[in-house]
Amino acid sequence: MRFLPKFWPKFLNEKGVALILVISSISMLAIMMVEFTFNSQVNLRIAKNFQNALKAQALAKSGIYFSLLELKVYKSLKENPMVRQIPGFQESMLDQIWQFGFIYPPLATKKATFGKEKALEEFTQKSKIEGKIHVTIQDEGSKINLNDLENIQYRASLIQQLDSIFEHKKSTDEEFLQKYKDLQFTDLINNIVDWIDKDTGRVGGGDEDSAYSRLPTPYRSKNAPMDTVSELGLIEGFSDDTIFNLLLPYVTVYPTEGVNVNTADIIMLLTISPELTAEDVQKINEHRQKTGGFKTPQEFEEFCKNTLLKSADFNKNPKVRLTTSTNVFSLESKAEVGGAMQTIRAVVNLSKLSSDGSPQITYWNLN
Repeated sequence: MRFLPKFWPKFLNEKGVALILVISSISMLAIMMVEFTFNSQVNLRIAKNFQNALKAQALAKSGIYFSLLELKVYKSLKENPMVRQIPGFQESMLDQIWQFGFIYPPLATKKATFGKEKALEEFTQKSKIEGKIHVTIQDEGSKINLNDLENIQYRASLIQQLDSIFEHKKSTDEEFLQKYKDLQFTDLINNIVDWIDKDTGRVGGGDEDSAYSRLPTPYRSKNAPMDTVSELGLIEGFSDDTIFNLLLPYVTVYPTEGVNVNTADIIMLLTISPELTAEDVQKINEHRQKTGGFKTPQEFEEFCKNTLLKSADFNKNPKVRLTTSTNVFSLESKAEVGGAMQTIRAVVNLSKLSSDGSPQITYWNLN
């Protein structure tokens, strides 16, 4: 029988330990390499996303400035006396300059500005602009100015308009009707009055701050005009998202001369008078498309009386302020680059110009 040398067990133990150490080291290095690679990829993706977000933000700004150019052209033509001499010209025809907003890449349609699809593709490639832009322009004059509720002269007509939006929703949405059939919407409108008026008493009696002081984070009634429409969510009764979103498309806080009958949508037209029906506003809309719009508020009222056969007291008790033009517009520019999206919202006033002659921006928000 052969016997191993005395040192052999020790040698085997040392060799086994060394092998374990080598394997452990290789494993650790492999784990570190995987972790390093993963972190590098994550950091690269974060950097790329940040870069795309900056590009999207720049594109969104470009969309806003291009829209300002559209509005500047609109204002110049609107004030040009030679344009008014064109046979059949109506000021509302110029609304088409801004109503389509701005979109890039341009859409290939039969009426596309740049021609056929191939031409559009070549144009997009030559421009070397990454991403997409979509800008919408809205006439704030086609909405109800909530701050006018402070003026007792306009209050009755504004309450009628706001309440008619609520009633129209109830008549067309059964689920909404069941949920809010017992709600007195006029009380909520009075809460808006209390928020913007200068006194501390409620319209129906009591303290304006009584409801707000009981909130988990109490605050006081503003007692000043609203700066943004989002303030509506702070007012008692409008923390309900359904009610808030009901009014959101139809209200503004920017000064207007009344409801622009040439740009107001179907629901806004219905708010002008209880005499107007869905069939009536459809005829109004068809007339606007056919003629380019109404020249004056008086022409609109005469159309309602003579063509739609409304009463002689149409839009008198109460009288809703009407207009056929506006100077305040809201812009929303959405841009996307590589999955990163940026949205800029702005409000401009054509009656106020910047030093370079561009319409003055009165509100700017980057989301």
